[in-house]
Amino acid sequence: MREDTEQPSLIKELLIGFCLGTANIIPGVSGGTFLLIFRIYERVFSILNNINKANIIFFSACIINIIFKPGKAHSLHAFIAFLKKNDFVFLFKLIVGAVVAIIGLSSLMKYLIIHHFSVTYALFFGLILISIIIPVKMLTHKKAYLILFVILGAVSTIYVAYAVNPYEKVKMKSEAYEGQYLKNQDFKKEKPEFIQKEKSGVKAFAFTGKYTFDEYIYALICGAVAISAMVLPGISGSLVLILMGEYFEVVSAISGLKTLSLDNMIFLGCFTIGIILGGLLFARLINAVLKKYYNATMAFLIGLMAGSLYALWPFKKSIVMVQQYIKKDGVISIAQNVRVYTNMNECPQIGTQLYISVVFFIIGCIIMFFFIKKELRQ
Repeated sequence: MREDTEQPSLIKELLIGFCLGTANIIPGVSGGTFLLIFRIYERVFSILNNINKANIIFFSACIINIIFKPGKAHSLHAFIAFLKKNDFVFLFKLIVGAVVAIIGLSSLMKYLIIHHFSVTYALFFGLILISIIIPVKMLTHKKAYLILFVILGAVSTIYVAYAVNPYEKVKMKSEAYEGQYLKNQDFKKEKPEFIQKEKSGVKAFAFTGKYTFDEYIYALICGAVAISAMVLPGISGSLVLILMGEYFEVVSAISGLKTLSLDNMIFLGCFTIGIILGGLLFARLINAVLKKYYNATMAFLIGLMAGSLYALWPFKKSIVMVQQYIKKDGVISIAQNVRVYTNMNECPQIGTQLYISVVFFIIGCIIMFFFIKKELRQ
């Protein structure tokens, strides 16, 4: 009987992790939102708060005992008991599900954002619009002063979305690559053998120098900042990465893992270190704030989610770049007539694109409505 109850629990928690991973690769959609939706927001922060010096030392000691000392069965039993006591098993299952989602869906998400922007964002808009009900229900009391925190949260999200134009980021990066591209062309004329080497492709576990040292450090910083946003409902870590000009670099590195490129592995390793450091520090702050100012924090999160609808508006002004210089697998090339979306919302034009977007918006609303309805019955 115990195995029957544990297996559905395992599947459910892996699926929750999968949803969290999916959310965190969608610009404008926050993993923190889904932590609220699945009612595990406080539980996750409590677990992260247990990752302290004493537990890290005990964890390391258990691993050493299991590997090197006799009585492995007793050591293993103590290790499993330690993991369950601190709820680390639950966290591990969430992480496994999230990693599977991020690796499996990164290429698809990149394709959808580039080629079906409005339709994809319309679905997300519907999901988040209805999901605002969750933190509202989590308020223990509803008083007038909480409106101030709602407004503050909404203004904060809108400002983040409006402050930096993604097109300007793309343009600046393209101009930087243009200078490198012209230098490479001159180098190829002097060293024809370089062209043959370039055409041969990237071998498994080969280091090509795709990223500079500064880019590795910047990836670490972006990881720390992004995880701080990912855990807050309404603030998307992916959106922050876009504003920092690093979203497509991270997504490309994830989707490029199939080539077993050492460049991508090191880059994502630096990004992951940033996530770990930022997550541990930020988790303690959030945990302390939730305990002391619960309703004010929830009101602020409601505002963040409401404000994120500005960033998720499906119809953005776009600019077509006649030539965009891009870097792929360490090689700079030219892409023709690339459509780049800005952060400026606009009214949609009547037509097929609008009708399809409305349909997917309604689908998003219905999915979230039925999910919330089911959760409220429990």
